Amino acid sequence: MMTMTTSGKRIRHCLAAAALVLTSGSYGQAAQAPAADSPAPAYREQTPAPVRPEGLTCNELKSQLKAAGQMSILSGPKGAWGDTFYGPEVPRCQFYQMPQFTYVRTRDGLCGVGYICIDKLSFD
Repeated sequence: MMTMTTSGKRIRHCLAAAALVLTSGSYGQAAQAPAADSPAPAYREQTPAPVRPEGLTCNELKSQLKAAGQMSILSGPKGAWGDTFYGPEVPRCQFYQMPQFTYVRTRDGLCGVGYICIDKLSFD
């Protein structure tokens, strides 16, 4: 009768364990992640909706911007898009942008609210 060496037994056990692990998984089902120790946060930070400046006075809009630090204000023809305004300080824009002081139309006329970041002109 043939006896196996210790290393032969280890190899046979490793191969059997590998075959068991590879074939014991559920086919076509995703594995479930282990439960987390703490629950997920109850809320996600959301960006506030853009503000329509036509419904506010200039002072109201400036005070909201000052309190928030930055705000998306609908501007352009008929409030077509929202620009991020920064106030009252000049913002640090991306390297390809520069700050520009901009006006919006409020209930009481044009209002110099604050700065937006615009793309720099490039003359290549």
